[in-house]
Amino acid sequence: MGILIDTVRIANFRAIKNLEVKLSKLTMLVGANNSGKTSFLRALHLALGYDRKIVNREDVHDDGTDDIFDKEIIIDVRIIATNGDGKRKKEFEPNWSDSDGISGNIKTDADDFEFFAFRTSFKFDVLSQSFKSEVKTLKEWLPLENWTEKTNEDKRLQKLESIPLIFVDAQRDIQADLKDRSSFLGKMTNKPDIKPADIEPIEKQINDLNEAIIKGSSNLKKLQDNLKDLNKTVFSSTMDGVEILPINKKIRDIGRNLNINFNDTGAQSFPLEYHGMGTRSWASLLTLNAFISWQAEINSPYFPILALEEPEAHLHPNAQRHLYQQLDKINGQKIISTHSPFVAAQCDLMDLRHFYKDNDGLIVGQLEFSEQDEHKIAELLKEIADAGGTNEIKRSLCPEIQRLKREKRNKIDSDEKRKIERNILHTRGESLFSKVLVFFEGETEEQALPILAKEKFGCYPFEIGINFVGVGGKDNYKPFLTFAKFLNIRWYILSDGDNDTENQVKNQIRKSIGSALYDYLFVLETFDFEEYLIENSFVVEISNALNQFENKTDFINHYIEENNNQIKGKDENGTDILRHYKSDLDGGRKRALLDILHGDKTKYATIIAQEICKKKDENGKVILPQKIDELFNKIASDLKIELS
Repeated sequence: MGILIDTVRIANFRAIKNLEVKLSKLTMLVGANNSGKTSFLRALHLALGYDRKIVNREDVHDDGTDDIFDKEIIIDVRIIATNGDGKRKKEFEPNWSDSDGISGNIKTDADDFEFFAFRTSFKFDVLSQSFKSEVKTLKEWLPLENWTEKTNEDKRLQKLESIPLIFVDAQRDIQADLKDRSSFLGKMTNKPDIKPADIEPIEKQINDLNEAIIKGSSNLKKLQDNLKDLNKTVFSSTMDGVEILPINKKIRDIGRNLNINFNDTGAQSFPLEYHGMGTRSWASLLTLNAFISWQAEINSPYFPILALEEPEAHLHPNAQRHLYQQLDKINGQKIISTHSPFVAAQCDLMDLRHFYKDNDGLIVGQLEFSEQDEHKIAELLKEIADAGGTNEIKRSLCPEIQRLKREKRNKIDSDEKRKIERNILHTRGESLFSKVLVFFEGETEEQALPILAKEKFGCYPFEIGINFVGVGGKDNYKPFLTFAKFLNIRWYILSDGDNDTENQVKNQIRKSIGSALYDYLFVLETFDFEEYLIENSFVVEISNALNQFENKTDFINHYIEENNNQIKGKDENGTDILRHYKSDLDGGRKRALLDILHGDKTKYATIIAQEICKKKDENGKVILPQKIDELFNKIASDLKIELS
């Protein structure tokens, strides 16, 4: 690769007041509509786009604090040197350090790593009544708290021809690209790359073809003969001044009438204009790859930045997955905004950037690995051991070790990364676009909670941004909480309360979130989910559900008769455990009911939830299990949802 834009900072542009975003070789921007993803791409386009940059008053961030004509749009870009794997290295390769714009403007940070940084700014000019742009290099890459300092600006910078940004919006259409000579496809077809010596014989062949077509068509021949009368009335010339050209006779004009045919059925091929928007949109992206390859051949060095808005537009899910693989192979750095869980699920978890708006403005979250911190901690501990573990060396290095441990707490390791990818990214990609994630332990909740939530909120939970995610066990909350924290997604936990589960979950909250945010933890007293329903007066509803599902008048009694005194399992000593139902005062119905539910949790969950929704109070309002109702009320309050 050679280089990479690793950090972008933006101030006062559209939805962005003040923002820093870290980038990778392929960065995936996710988040709800109007969360700032397009604003970020457009800002990058202002800084690096190869076409003309125009700013209007509507582009200035307006939060009501100052007159927009007094504000300055600022976009800072930092470029670093990388190796073939995209990892940062100390120095730029000569082809980049000597290239126009970068040459003479490379700086070194505190860790002796080279970087090149520049600022693009737009300020309203009273005389011209327009926004004027200015591009300057930066002396330093300042800390985030004071990054907009004007004193950090250095020399004026010319356009970086070797690092162009190509912006492709969601409305792309190859038919429009063909007609637009300024598009990347138009640029390729405008001047066919044919050797001058080959042009004359090709144009002769075209001329022969035109003559053959005219001779073979009596209509076209008749039209041409009649149009020759123009010579007598307009040109007063004896020359044949009119030609009908079915094919442009000059190579330079070929691009004007270029057509692209596509055959997807094995029959006759048709022009792309007769195909659907999905095919035309996809074709537009594929021609982009051809354009980049062409530019790389005639420019050196050359490192394109692709800003792609919703590349999945008009494509079905399988095509969306395949599209990601094609985009990944394109040369250069890619920054992709998407609303597709199928596209987002294809990328590496660490390449996700979640855009989110709250009362403090636009926030971008990302996950971080803990391995680097663990490696540094191990090095420092070895340094202490090698020095004999003296108090002096401990005083010197232990504060740094403690700092790294605190930072490590908020990151994920490789095992946790795999859990998130398996349980969220690959199976619940829609969670990336959530406002709320509700975590829980068991399988019953996974089927029941969405049904109960629909009854509570009066709509499907996903319509208001609520997603339910099972973590697969009481010990697995930490990576999911870390995922929610770094992507700035509200989280809640509905936890079992049996045994020591509550304390274990609280411990995971402290480790992943860094504080005791127990207001978002809802514990089912001392029970698991099935026990909680039984002990909170939902026996009738559960019984009705079982009778319906099993087509029995009294399925619980039927179960008792078949299974009483049968072996249930073995205790810790290997002794058989028998099912004693008839010894209970209620005839063993509650215990039998619990064994039924624990025996096949996913079998009955949906119909039980549906029966619970039929339980009404005197006002006709559904009576939900108390803890679940408290959870939903908390979500409604936090999201400011009015409940009927």
